[in-house]
Amino acid sequence: MTNAPHPTAARPTRVAHVMYGLEMGGLEQLVVRLSQHGRARGIESVVLALGPDGPVRELLQRAHVPTVWLGGLAGMTPTVIRRLVQEVDAFGADVVHGHDVGPWLNAVATRTLRPRTPVLGTFHQTVEPRGKLRPAAMAAAVFTQSLVACGSEVRASLERWSPKLLTRVVTIENGVPLEVALGAEARRTARARLGVPRDATVVGYLGRLSEEKGPDLLVDAFLRHFADTPDTHLVMIGPGPMEAELRARAAASPLAGRIHFTGAVLEASRLLPAFDVYVQPSRREGRSLSLLEAMAAGLPTVSHAIPAIHEVHRDGRTSLLVATGDVDALGGAVKRLARDVELRMRLGSAAKLEAQRFSLSTMVDLYAGLYRGAVARAQA
Repeated sequence: MTNAPHPTAARPTRVAHVMYGLEMGGLEQLVVRLSQHGRARGIESVVLALGPDGPVRELLQRAHVPTVWLGGLAGMTPTVIRRLVQEVDAFGADVVHGHDVGPWLNAVATRTLRPRTPVLGTFHQTVEPRGKLRPAAMAAAVFTQSLVACGSEVRASLERWSPKLLTRVVTIENGVPLEVALGAEARRTARARLGVPRDATVVGYLGRLSEEKGPDLLVDAFLRHFADTPDTHLVMIGPGPMEAELRARAAASPLAGRIHFTGAVLEASRLLPAFDVYVQPSRREGRSLSLLEAMAAGLPTVSHAIPAIHEVHRDGRTSLLVATGDVDALGGAVKRLARDVELRMRLGSAAKLEAQRFSLSTMVDLYAGLYRGAVARAQA
């Protein structure tokens, strides 16, 4: 696919994205890229953010995407719904696009005041609505033009609870930029920013430091298996609720000087050339954007052999996959790659080739078609 502008009508299709918060994460970065690159397809976007403010606001500003932070409002209340409708009206949105369960339910609720505006929902993880939320989600699905899954595992999750005969479920796989700056200069620059030695072997992770992502498993694996390899460093890029605990655990260890935490970093994928080995230690996963970015950067990966990872990686071809939660197996696989340059090169080259399936351009094209189709069906 190319980035050439698509034929458009006199007025672009206007999309209001509803998401929870402006903190750094894969979902939020996907919305930024979808909004930014949709312009070439005749799609104009606004981002309406519930919950906490955060650094993604700056990314949206850099991309010239209008953004409305709703002052910390959250939940599904009349106040939230009225405010969303007010902003949807002000933007003149043709489509309201909610991301994950809570924002999507609020997006559907706007139809009480704007019944002719179609709603889409994208689900970025496999967490299913439970308890009282489940019947509400089943009802909301009936009033949603399309439920979008970011991969096969997420689609299977959607199909388990959404009304089968009344719901349209589609898959649009996450995409990432494939034109990645690599080479010696990119590597030197990234390592200088991270403060790691130029000649070290660097094991790295990029993502939220939260329980489902398993960063504690990676830190534990490094502490257990790399005490005897002083030339190997661990870099943890990203913020999250486990950050303080993990920093303290690392600081109290003899390896403290070789474990680096960055906190939130804008455009963090530019630091991937600093890595030799990428680790995705997730306990649960939908479709990790960071994982795809690491593949596009030509990095070999160590990960858990969970279904969502099997959709992307092949054990022994692009990655080394281990049993979920097995810290020793994780550490052993990372150490194997850290020691074996030839194996790293072979897996990394295959991963970069495999990443061609996950093009940002293709993803944006598919969403643009979905938006226009939703508008056409609503007007029919």
